[in-house]
Amino acid sequence: MVSLSTASVEWNWYMISRYTIDELTDLISWEHFFYTWNVKSGSDEAAQLKHEALQRLDSLKEHLQVHYLYQMFEAQSVDDDVVVLNKYRIPFLRQQIPNSEGYCLCVSDFVRPQHDRVGIFATSVGQLADTSSDDPYASLLLQTLSDRLAEAAAERLQQQVAEAEGWNAQQIIRPAVGYPMIPDMSINFMLDELCDLGQIGIQLTENGMMHPHASVSGFMMVNPHACYFAVGPISEEQLIDYAQRRGYTIERMRKFIKGV
Repeated sequence: MVSLSTASVEWNWYMISRYTIDELTDLISWEHFFYTWNVKSGSDEAAQLKHEALQRLDSLKEHLQVHYLYQMFEAQSVDDDVVVLNKYRIPFLRQQIPNSEGYCLCVSDFVRPQHDRVGIFATSVGQLADTSSDDPYASLLLQTLSDRLAEAAAERLQQQVAEAEGWNAQQIIRPAVGYPMIPDMSINFMLDELCDLGQIGIQLTENGMMHPHASVSGFMMVNPHACYFAVGPISEEQLIDYAQRRGYTIERMRKFIKGV
């Protein structure tokens, strides 16, 4: 079931619904799942862990809800910022160590200076009513599976949007908040203002973290040069500039940016 509404602006469209576990199982990244468990992929231990995980997923089919939200916005880039609807200015950080091709990249590089579009997405796996458990293994298995389902839902959503838009899958990136491309957790507040993440049960802490924990939020954009990268370390000068663009004090900004 998909709720789809077209806004007054031609480029704006909106989806909110949920996926079944069956729709997402094939998209689970077992490599990341095994990494979380510190288990070597291809080992007997990994095979047994996957078997138990799939059994657990099967038992959760009627109980675990995987929600998603997506909204497309008219956007344009202005230096290292992306301006949405000619109103919301979202700042991004730029690499300070050139990549292998000699460029210092920024998320805004993949948005055109005029007449472009940017998608905002969020996925979340609702918590079960009986989350407390006397079995640490069962609790950890549930949490790590939920994390992987949230990521799988983001992958499925990207496929769905690409199909609807006729996008080239090789030219799409889906940078998520709190990940290496967007290390600033406070960006979640801006996404919440634009899309109301509470519609799919996501609440934000004072540090910009999402609850439930098994949630992913970020942007979806298409560009022939699209690629993933890590911002990496930034200078004090860029931190000061970024804090000004974000409208925060430097001290407050430090609390939101991972690795700074």
